[in-house]
Amino acid sequence: MTNRSRPAPPPAAERWAVVIGVGRYESRDIPGLTYAVSEAEAMYEALVSIGGFKKENVLLLTDASERKPTLRNIKWALGTFLARSAGKDDVVLIYFAGHGAPEVDQRGLERDGLAKYLVPADADPDDLFSSALPMDDIQTIFSRIEAERVVTFIDACYSGAAGGRTFASKKTRATNLDDLFLERLTRAKGRAIVTASRPSEVSIELPELGHGLFTYYLARGLEGAGDLNRDGIVTLQELYEYVEQQVSRKARAVGGKQNPAMKGELEGSLPLVKVGR
Repeated sequence: MTNRSRPAPPPAAERWAVVIGVGRYESRDIPGLTYAVSEAEAMYEALVSIGGFKKENVLLLTDASERKPTLRNIKWALGTFLARSAGKDDVVLIYFAGHGAPEVDQRGLERDGLAKYLVPADADPDDLFSSALPMDDIQTIFSRIEAERVVTFIDACYSGAAGGRTFASKKTRATNLDDLFLERLTRAKGRAIVTASRPSEVSIELPELGHGLFTYYLARGLEGAGDLNRDGIVTLQELYEYVEQQVSRKARAVGGKQNPAMKGELEGSLPLVKVGR
């Protein structure tokens, strides 16, 4: 076969990311989060400076960025930017640091009776349905993204319990939650969600680390500590194993309980970043 008739090689797979950190909320009834913005910035740096993601492929939304983490901007970043950018063979990474919150499920679909939301900067705590991002919408967003491998990291919790990255509106009391909603979101092939804690746990922040436990070890893992077999590549499976062990150990050491969880199935080993180059 001559060079002229040889088919062109397939384009190399790209990696895309949306990184969101919400530390300051417009409503005075939603408590601010000290480390959410710095954590999003740390994740951005880990991906771009060490992980080899192209800057133009990573969108950062924080209180300090030009594009703020409002509901409209978050939906545009996830459902439009990623949908228009990522191809079938690409890898997509989504990261969110901020509040999660529960609200009474009027549809009766949730086994625990509560709908779960990610809370943007402009949310109304007494009307999450209209002003926050329902976790069920993540499934719709996933379906808009052509990439066959999409991983979402969420440093938030949903119990409404005091402390941590959650709150309960005046209409909702704190309660125990189940994780059925996460299983529902990751039924589609090639989708995985890694959460900072199990549904009824609190996502712990430690001043000594300058971060919440989950993102502190997540960033360290992406920077190389998660390369458990020392082959120069951090896979999703390695990263989760590293983060789960470190977070649960540190939480116990400070008298707390926090166990990251992963839902979803990805075929084979998913390389996230190259390290040690």
